[in-house]
Amino acid sequence: MPESSSGSASSSGSASSSGRTGADLVVECLAAEGVTHVFGLPGTTIMDLIDSLARQDGIRYLSTRHEQVAGFMADGFSRAGGPLGVCLASRGPGAANLAIAVQNAYDESIPMLVLIGQVPSAIVERRSFEEMDVVAAFRPLCKRVVEVHRPERVPELVQRAVRTAVTGRPGPVVVSLPLDVLQAPAAAAAAPRVRFHAPAPDPGGIAEAARLLAAAERPAIIVGGGARDATALLGLAEAAAAPIVSTWLRKNAVPNGHPAFCGPLGYGAHDVSERLVREADVIVALGCRFSEFTTRRWTLVPGSAQLVHVDVDPDELGRVHLPRVGLVSDAAAAARALAAALPPLLADDLERAERRGNRRAALRKEYENAAAPPSTPPRSGTVSSAALVHAVQELADRDGIVLVQDVHTFGPWVARHLAVERPASYYASAGGAMAWGFPAAMGMALARPDQRVVAISGDGSFWMVAQDLETCVRERIPVVNLIVNNFAYGNTRDRQRTAHGGRYHGVFLDNPDFAAYARLLGAHGVRVTDDADLRAAIAEAIAQPGPSVVDVVQDPMEGLPPGLTPPAAR
Repeated sequence: MPESSSGSASSSGSASSSGRTGADLVVECLAAEGVTHVFGLPGTTIMDLIDSLARQDGIRYLSTRHEQVAGFMADGFSRAGGPLGVCLASRGPGAANLAIAVQNAYDESIPMLVLIGQVPSAIVERRSFEEMDVVAAFRPLCKRVVEVHRPERVPELVQRAVRTAVTGRPGPVVVSLPLDVLQAPAAAAAAPRVRFHAPAPDPGGIAEAARLLAAAERPAIIVGGGARDATALLGLAEAAAAPIVSTWLRKNAVPNGHPAFCGPLGYGAHDVSERLVREADVIVALGCRFSEFTTRRWTLVPGSAQLVHVDVDPDELGRVHLPRVGLVSDAAAAARALAAALPPLLADDLERAERRGNRRAALRKEYENAAAPPSTPPRSGTVSSAALVHAVQELADRDGIVLVQDVHTFGPWVARHLAVERPASYYASAGGAMAWGFPAAMGMALARPDQRVVAISGDGSFWMVAQDLETCVRERIPVVNLIVNNFAYGNTRDRQRTAHGGRYHGVFLDNPDFAAYARLLGAHGVRVTDDADLRAAIAEAIAQPGPSVVDVVQDPMEGLPPGLTPPAAR
């Protein structure tokens, strides 16, 4: 049964009922759905929407300096557990600028509502100024795209878009809004807010999966981005005496100090984490899509293993590996049901249960030894990655700190050596889009104003969106940016070193002083060139009331942890 509640926009000086427009109705629908923030950049076809937002006080509108940033902010806002993130762009070029953020959210199953202004219906198909076929352009990049052609259908289509974004496998939904629809008189009313419950697992499937898991000698549990209830996941791991590994960049699925956790898979994974999957005779995969990096290009999961695959999206079951048992279900509900079904089956074979428990303990010990951060002599002149990972660990251990990891060369250090204990305190983008981190951190800071959000970005990523540090200052968003500044596109540099004989081309950068740039815009800025100064600089940045930049200067060849080679392009 659906859950239902009603809501309405809070108006201050709004238009009278006789002058109410389609744009006003869109805003009322957003308010009814619980939307609190909209991120965008002004443009001709959305000025009526921005005006409607200005005439009410229930939804905060924030202008950015680039549409991509608006999209990433909406992503971060949703990802951090706030109400649904909404982004807004005008036709043509504005919509195209937004596309990267939409595609990245789709790849990572992040719910988002994307509103795009469109040319008036009367001049469609005349190649009018900035005209784009929004529906055709965005169809492959999102969960659903729709264009509204009549104002009375705004509640139906906009609110359906919200439900689609948050139901089942989440994802971005794009709504194209022609200018004439936004300007037309509107008499319709917003519908009540409705949400649908996730599916429960089939009892027969649970029974079959429990029998397989109970008979296993070397079980393994893989948890992905669709498995978000650590208590349910650890309950299953304890009932099965099985180790847990997470998918790439999802190590926050469970507290990393738990005896069942044996690390993340993917780029930077330790040998023990991958080996326990290769050796498994039964694998339970919860909310996992078996991505390329997680599975070493689909070579990690052994064909001999019996697979139990749980996902809320039926299209994911059997897409890569055919399961012995496939369950269309919420991952947490399936984990709880499996955990409840196991004890009677394991009670008759206590020796097997003991063997499994001993094996898990040995795997955990091996993982702990491998994951211990390296100790290196202090460095001066530049900051070492070893010192940085120790400093970031101190942040991870502090209450009230949220870490946001962009795509950068320092990422594998985080994967290998950072332990995350607190729930919802670490986020990373597995979609591959550079420059996600800083804007997403701004969205997260707005969604969770009681916590301090720290974005860890490479210099290449940060400089792609550095103009929106002005947005951060203007809107008083207290994000701390740790810029891992090695003056290079480090991931590409490392591939040129290993796959192209050290022929470096187009990868080294002439960066400005990022701390001075921050101060120019009114933010706090500090530059660090010695290991010994790093902790104090970070503490100073955390203590600031507004946004901060810590420019962590590294050697241009600083990169991967010792012994790690970047995967070849193929």
